[in-house]
Amino acid sequence: MIDYAACTTTTVYNLIIVPTDGSEAAETAAEHGVAQAAAHDAHLVFLAVVEMSGGAAPETRDGDAVEDQRKNRRGHVESLVEQADEGGVDAEGVVETGVPSQVILEQASTRGADLLVMATQARSGVGRFLFGSVTEQTIRDGDTPVLAIQR
Repeated sequence: MIDYAACTTTTVYNLIIVPTDGSEAAETAAEHGVAQAAAHDAHLVFLAVVEMSGGAAPETRDGDAVEDQRKNRRGHVESLVEQADEGGVDAEGVVETGVPSQVILEQASTRGADLLVMATQARSGVGRFLFGSVTEQTIRDGDTPVLAIQR
């Protein structure tokens, strides 16, 4: 049993990364990320990944389609940054290309992130087995704490 009264350290987050794909669930996670950043006076990074894994549809992998996705994701993260800035939170937006869970883990490691705030869909059974989840892969393969927000 943990003796909480004896604990002398306090968890402080200096850098929080919120991966986003523009979905409603990701918007909810972004709200939680902003709240955590405000509470800890932390720098916040909104990270969008243009998927280039084998699971991405072939028609979305050509140069023009990828560039269109990058522009779309750039606009989305810039909107999130503006909202965070209005709330007094220091934030930036980043758009990368690659396998989402790998890019998230690379960014967390490179930047020295203290926390990832990610959305998760409540899938179970066959859907979870067939599709997995970027959040689940990130938790499994990474060592940065993850606050998983279920929508």
